[in-house]
Amino acid sequence: MKKIFLATAFLFCNAAAFAKMANEDWVRADYLYRHLAFHEAIPFYEKTAVQVSDPILFAQLGDCYKLTKNYERAAQWYAKAVAINGCPDAAKLSYGQTLMTLGKYEQALYWLKQYQQAMPNDRRTANLVSSCENAHNIADAMPQGSVALMSFNSNGSEFGPTLRKGELVFTSDSTIAGANSKVDNWTGTPFYNLYTVACKENGKCDNDLKKVGANINTKFHDGPATFSADGNTMYFTRTNYDEKFLSRGSVPDQSGTVRLQIMVASGYDAATNKYQKTAAFPFNSKNYSTAHATLSPSGNTMVFASDMPGGEGNTDLYVTHNVGGQWSDPENLGKNVNTEGQEAFPYLKDDNTLYFSSDGQVGLGGLDIYMASINGSSASAPQNMGVPMNSTYDDMSPVFYTDSDNGYFASNRPSEKAGDNIYYINKQRNFLHVKIVDANTGAKIPGASVSLTSMKDDRDFSSDRDGNVYAQLYPESQYDIVVSKPGYENKKLQAATFNLKNNDTITQEISLSPDFAIVYSAVVLDEQTMEPIENPMVVFSQMGKSDIDSVQLETGGMYTTSLKPNADYHVYAVKHNYYSSEKILSTNGIGNIGKTALADTLYMKKLRVGEVYKIENIYYDYDKSTIREDAKPSLNTLITLLEQYPEMKIQVNSHTDCRGSDAYNTRLSNARAMSVIKYLQQRGISATRLKSKGFGESSPVDKCEACDKCSEEQHQRNRRTEFQIITM
Repeated sequence: MKKIFLATAFLFCNAAAFAKMANEDWVRADYLYRHLAFHEAIPFYEKTAVQVSDPILFAQLGDCYKLTKNYERAAQWYAKAVAINGCPDAAKLSYGQTLMTLGKYEQALYWLKQYQQAMPNDRRTANLVSSCENAHNIADAMPQGSVALMSFNSNGSEFGPTLRKGELVFTSDSTIAGANSKVDNWTGTPFYNLYTVACKENGKCDNDLKKVGANINTKFHDGPATFSADGNTMYFTRTNYDEKFLSRGSVPDQSGTVRLQIMVASGYDAATNKYQKTAAFPFNSKNYSTAHATLSPSGNTMVFASDMPGGEGNTDLYVTHNVGGQWSDPENLGKNVNTEGQEAFPYLKDDNTLYFSSDGQVGLGGLDIYMASINGSSASAPQNMGVPMNSTYDDMSPVFYTDSDNGYFASNRPSEKAGDNIYYINKQRNFLHVKIVDANTGAKIPGASVSLTSMKDDRDFSSDRDGNVYAQLYPESQYDIVVSKPGYENKKLQAATFNLKNNDTITQEISLSPDFAIVYSAVVLDEQTMEPIENPMVVFSQMGKSDIDSVQLETGGMYTTSLKPNADYHVYAVKHNYYSSEKILSTNGIGNIGKTALADTLYMKKLRVGEVYKIENIYYDYDKSTIREDAKPSLNTLITLLEQYPEMKIQVNSHTDCRGSDAYNTRLSNARAMSVIKYLQQRGISATRLKSKGFGESSPVDKCEACDKCSEEQHQRNRRTEFQIITM
């Protein structure tokens, strides 16, 4: 708990009391402890602990370290205390809380349950047990914004930020030029004073710190504060002192508590930086503390912290309303907000929205920041503000800009600056929408992994059935994004949330290429000599597409290209005075994992009169003479040849399989040959250059033992078409 709200220290008695009287260091340590000089008490307790093994001594030394924010040393001494019979139960609670601050939830759970056995009706302890069991739910949740350490922080303590007409006002124990340098024996640091610094809504502040009012800060603690909407009236916390107190320092009353009071400074004069009048808040008392007032923007509602009688625990939150210029009697905000622990540092964003800090609600450890709705004197169940606003350490005193979720808060979490520090909270919400599709087909890809990494973020997602991933991003962050899916190549990209507006969404469509390759390669050889053709050209195209790839090869060179899955291709070679065999390639049925290499040879046959050349891929369905669609690329290649050699005349020869009678097959083969002739004529080849002949089944290329023994593949190979050069 921040020392500005001075809690009752443990005052134990034990059987070793008489032994103390003979140990001057122990007596001195206890005196300082009772007078809240915890920083000064530590060396005397340390010297005594070398000589004496006493659970109360160890527990009080743990208190000293805990109250001066040295949690590691506090845990060490609490561990010694709870290991000895007769240790006070309160030390078990303090040990559990300290372990929570250190993030050691499993150990903390054990000692909190030990304390719970002694105090079964303590709601705070039940909440702390639940905190240990469920802290990961808060810690692992999507961070609600990002935080930045303010540059004006010192190695002392800065906390209690509030806003006054564009200025940030805060409380600090740092010794700034002209400020109070008197040292508080509790912490060994100067007393608190109020300062102001000019800030913009983006959290950019000057480093020129000034006193909030020339006549406000005293020799002892002043702050934190809250202001009226016009900035002319300030309600602030001050040590409840009289002249005797001023001369003797921080001495507690009979209950061991230094009392605090709320003061009202009014009539601010900007020219002199002075308030014209300072008066006590009407509900101050010498018997209890009032502190940490927050005033709603309307000026109609105030909430403050107090340990007045009748509350739930150490310090509770109370609400009062301005009725006709007078503040109504304070009312406790009830058990939804208040626990047996510390509730403090309230902030009213409006008349019905309350933020506050508590170490008794379910949270991460230490003080966490919560939000609740209030209506009159009742409050809703609070909502933990989550990370990064909350940590396992003390997080407190939030304040936000009007019409914005951005603002400031204080925390003693580890940082480059010691003590309590003020942070800027940017609660801007930005989002990412990634749509993942197949690069070849455009199909949506479900189940793809998407990894998001930044300086503050490291999360993994899986695309839904429509290939979508939605994620909230940290503001002001640079992200590396990796998209992966078995069977596809990984895709990496970047996204940034700099200069975005609240609720902006970054949309990316990611095309994943299949993580496999089909590579086709071919050499071009002379069919008769089996020697490489000199500088041939290879013509390659995907069937059904208009693009044609033509590549001139060196002699003996290899043509290589990549094929798409589930596609058909047409390939052949071109060389003067040669005719090329053609290939129809299909990638249908090739697996989608790994690499597939298709090696091929394109044979070319020299053009000679009387030579017969097979027209590849000219097949006919059984009992049909119709030109099939898959035959047209090869016939188009023949047309190209005839156009290159305008004097060339050819005879088209057609053959059938053995099924059917001789007469029937002769008629069918003649019809098939004529179908080719007609196809060529329709595309501009003169009939005077074309002849046809049907050979029926008389010249099979794949002879069978008997016709009924031929396979369907053999029958199809025998159903073929050739051409013979008559003249050139």
